Amino acid sequence: MKITKVETIPFGVPIKQFADAYSSFNRSNAVLVKIFSDDGTVGIGEACAWEPEFYGETLESVSSSIQKYIAPRIVGQNPLDINRIMSIVDSTLARITCAKEGVDLALFDLAGKILNVPVYVLLNGCFRDRIPIACEIGIDTPEVMARSANDLLNMGISVIKIKGSDNVDEDIRRVKAVREGVGSKVKLRLDPNAHWYTHESIRVMRELEECNLEYLEQPVHGLDLHGMTKIRESINIPLMADESIWTPEDVLELARCGAADIINIKIAKTCGLLLAKKVEATAEAAGLRCVVGTEIEPGFSLAAKLHLAASMKNLPFACEFTEVSLLQDSILRPKIEITDGYIKVPEGVGLGFDVDEEALMRCRFDL
Repeated sequence: MKITKVETIPFGVPIKQFADAYSSFNRSNAVLVKIFSDDGTVGIGEACAWEPEFYGETLESVSSSIQKYIAPRIVGQNPLDINRIMSIVDSTLARITCAKEGVDLALFDLAGKILNVPVYVLLNGCFRDRIPIACEIGIDTPEVMARSANDLLNMGISVIKIKGSDNVDEDIRRVKAVREGVGSKVKLRLDPNAHWYTHESIRVMRELEECNLEYLEQPVHGLDLHGMTKIRESINIPLMADESIWTPEDVLELARCGAADIINIKIAKTCGLLLAKKVEATAEAAGLRCVVGTEIEPGFSLAAKLHLAASMKNLPFACEFTEVSLLQDSILRPKIEITDGYIKVPEGVGLGFDVDEEALMRCRFDL
């Protein structure tokens, strides 16, 4: 069995206006990746391409990287040799993660279809058939963010992450307004996306102690492990690492420094599912808990997150699916549904979804 062709389709799904500390946007851009095998089976993946301010990858660069550099190296390979193929991809292009994510997910979908099993089987099996979800509210005035939080409650989502900014005093007002608006029983998280400083982070968390946050996520720069360690030692809630974590080696260094309690696994950062499982295993060995995070995925990467979360032994927190509250269209068939704050894990072969071709045509770009 051999890979015969790799196809890329840039697209962007409209979303409700959303802002984090990096940027503001109203579309989730990605590149659909199709990998064809000589038996006629097609695997479908998706490469995140919506926030070049963070990833440094764009629709154009992702498409070009896959077509000009990756595809010529993997055509002719056995599609079931995922580890080997991703090693070839790594030796072809260093550092980039989003383009590799698209190839990785397409390979897992293809292998699942060839073997007639869901992707979670390829990730060593399933621990749960539904995933508890959390959603984010983007940066805005305290009043608007409080209303956004209540909109999520009306959707049945009771775990909410508040995005922070480089204005810590305004962030304090935002968190207090959201807590007052949703009441004491809703779980709240806070994520300044690495835009605070160490001393600010400690002061803010002391002022927000009465808000009873579930955890604080990556308040300082991803390379500032000294700052993360000092913050962790100074606050009374768990500290999550996000921008600090890209590889299993990052987990080891974070654990060595005592710089976090929780690891946020984002498949756009781990080049897909293969490395995500290695990050999870390393975190488990180091005694760190994990959450599956969001990059406002528009389609098949959303599906991949469900399989990853289903396969994780330890999943003490709701996983992030902000996209389900923001997407204004869907290229997936069937559509994702939320029931009592959970999303059901797909049971079909591969990632368990097909492309809604009409929706894809509405959303695709010609570069």
